[in-house]
Amino acid sequence: MLASASLCLGSGTAASADLAGNCCADLEERIAELEATTARKGNKKVSLMISGWVTEQIMGWSDGISSDAYVGTSLNDLGTRLHFDGSAQINAEWSAGYSLRFDVTGANGFVQDANNAKGGEGPPGLLNSYWWIKSDKLGRVAVGRQSHASDDTWVDLSGAGSIFAANLVIFDGQNFNLVPEGTGTRAKARWGDIATCYTVGVGIFADCGGDRTNSVRYDTPTWNGFVVSTSWGEDDFWDVALRHSGEFGSFKTLLGLSYQDNSSERINTITDSQLWQANFAFLHTPTGIFGSVHYGHETPDGFKDTDQLYLKAGVRANLNPLGATVFYGEYGHDKDMFSGLLGGAVFSGTTDICDGFAGTGGRIDNACLANPGGVEATGSKFSRFGFGVVQEIDAASMAVWLKYKNHSADVDFSSNGAGQSESMENLHIYALGGAVFF
Repeated sequence: MLASASLCLGSGTAASADLAGNCCADLEERIAELEATTARKGNKKVSLMISGWVTEQIMGWSDGISSDAYVGTSLNDLGTRLHFDGSAQINAEWSAGYSLRFDVTGANGFVQDANNAKGGEGPPGLLNSYWWIKSDKLGRVAVGRQSHASDDTWVDLSGAGSIFAANLVIFDGQNFNLVPEGTGTRAKARWGDIATCYTVGVGIFADCGGDRTNSVRYDTPTWNGFVVSTSWGEDDFWDVALRHSGEFGSFKTLLGLSYQDNSSERINTITDSQLWQANFAFLHTPTGIFGSVHYGHETPDGFKDTDQLYLKAGVRANLNPLGATVFYGEYGHDKDMFSGLLGGAVFSGTTDICDGFAGTGGRIDNACLANPGGVEATGSKFSRFGFGVVQEIDAASMAVWLKYKNHSADVDFSSNGAGQSESMENLHIYALGGAVFF
């Protein structure tokens, strides 16, 4: 998921996916050390800042058939990361720089499933590789592999550790098999197959523009808290976004609005699509009460429109000298994001609804056996909720969390024109994890 933002472990300011984590308590000292060894060439000074984070968790799960626990990280944006960023001042107005960022891939909750504790292991992957040039008066242009304008429209003011524990993307449990209710049998189809975004073509539930693209991006200078961004790339897509950061009395607020038009083959897209996203977050500074809401709407060519809703709320409390303690609850609901049952599956390889539920003995499987070629997916509903607690440890630039998540779903289908529905067993996820920022 996927984009670029800064996180303040203590202050709680963040945008969703490319969590840079570069404003934690002890990082200013680290940056000063790096600046002391700045590379020089001629009369030009190019800085080098190394940052990132290491994150791991123990994830327990129960899918209605069995239960177990795995150790792992999360997929790219919230997995272990290594950043190399730098800049040079050209004159009083102009500056230039670069960003090179890697995902240090390991077993992770996005790819693990009931039969594979090592899912997701592999070599480091490239996330960002771009250069930029900026004018204080005219704005910033970036060229290369990067987070595009509509990526990370979601906003959150709950704090870095809280964002790792709970966000709009289903980083935990995406690849677990669906289990039709009462069958005791795992389907070939996965939870991500009914949470698949047409825009990027992968089952992430929301943040449907949340991937990296080879693109050109422009961001205006900040004006009264507003920034307008636009980008174009691949073959091809274009998007535009409006963001605002402000303070009104004792409230801090963030706003994000975006539109994307995509006709490029991204991760596994099966059709052209248009995506609208709207997001708002607030933090009441005196009490620590925070909240955020995300709504997304996709219009895929030739398929049903999809909707994504994600809500999160809680409180940042100062209960001990370690740092803030964050209590949160979350809720998400998506509708008709079943393109993984239409040939858009990334991990399961499902080709259609009958292939996805073959051999389960459930309602879909029985309909497919009774009416070969006469069954098709017509809709889906995926709901999720969760809650947890995060303890920030300022002296170590660290956060630890304990969380619970619950996934439930129904798949609608027609058999020879007659509408039916099948419910899935709930997936329960429990996790104890932590992240250290450097």
